[in-house]
Amino acid sequence: MKVQHKDTRSSYEILFTSRIKESIGSLSKNYNKIAVVTDTNIWSIYSKSLKGKKILNILVKPGEKSKSIKIKNEIEEKLLENNFNRKSLIVAVGGGVIGDLVGFTASTFMRGIDLVHIPTSLVAIVDSSIGGKTAIDNRFGKNLIGTFYNPKEILVDLNFLSSLSNKEIRQGMAEIIKYSIIDNEKLFKTLESINTSLLSNKKSIIERIIKTCMEIKIRTIKEDFKEGDKRMILNFGHTVGHAFEKLFNYKKSHGDCIGLGMLIEAKISQEINQLSYKDYERIKSMLQRFNLLNLKISKSSNKKLLSFMRLDKKNSSKKITFSIPERIGTIHKSMGKHSIEINDKIIEKAMNKVINEIKN
Repeated sequence: MKVQHKDTRSSYEILFTSRIKESIGSLSKNYNKIAVVTDTNIWSIYSKSLKGKKILNILVKPGEKSKSIKIKNEIEEKLLENNFNRKSLIVAVGGGVIGDLVGFTASTFMRGIDLVHIPTSLVAIVDSSIGGKTAIDNRFGKNLIGTFYNPKEILVDLNFLSSLSNKEIRQGMAEIIKYSIIDNEKLFKTLESINTSLLSNKKSIIERIIKTCMEIKIRTIKEDFKEGDKRMILNFGHTVGHAFEKLFNYKKSHGDCIGLGMLIEAKISQEINQLSYKDYERIKSMLQRFNLLNLKISKSSNKKLLSFMRLDKKNSSKKITFSIPERIGTIHKSMGKHSIEINDKIIEKAMNKVINEIKN
């Protein structure tokens, strides 16, 4: 797959492989030094594939808390101690946390060092490794400090999926469901009929689902790399979802937060008479089908959630900005924009209704 941008120098390829060790080894022909950054969980399973003569291995703790300025500085110190320069390469091997953290580090080290992504989670394969977004978190919220920075290539080995727990696969399903809602009703219908244990389905079905999601993201970022408008559709469910992650101090899984975020944002769309009751119920049924409505929340958290949503990067006024579906497969356009500002009363009303529904 080719990810193309108007500036062809920032275009890159997504290559499918089942030989990661050899693929990393082939990179050494073009670089004097290579750093492979991964977390200790990935290392415990795949260390043999990630070692090599020219390779500096850097390990970080798994989890959202590693997306910090402290860990970024530690990686930079190790690169400098080992004489890395602009002719070196940094390889991110892991899920969304590693991809965001290492991508940001690559974008600022020596004002930009070459980057290769090797995504190992379903979330990273279908979503976060593609599109050039990098970021770290701080005490105010998630992904508030970062850059747009494209890799030189992405190497995808679907064999990584076999080592993932059901919980981890479920997190990726949240992003796959998102893609079906924002752009592809045919994909939504497929998800309504397949085995809910994704890896139990035929390999051809799994590959088709993954490649469909990739194609949607590639097409979207080609139109709007820096999130001026169209790319905002990729944030469906994330405005509320990121607020939940902050509320729970990143101790709840990303997919569970995004799952409930999608239902609330779909309810907002229904409240302003954009999304039909039928489509709202289909979305709710889909999220229930894949066990993505697990969070226990109360109405007492609404004010705090709203305050977290105000920090969302899409906002340009006091109102909170959303991209919401007008039907399954299509995001609502308002005044030519794929985003809409919603007042607090509607958001809170939608949250209260969803809380009542999922309690029943």
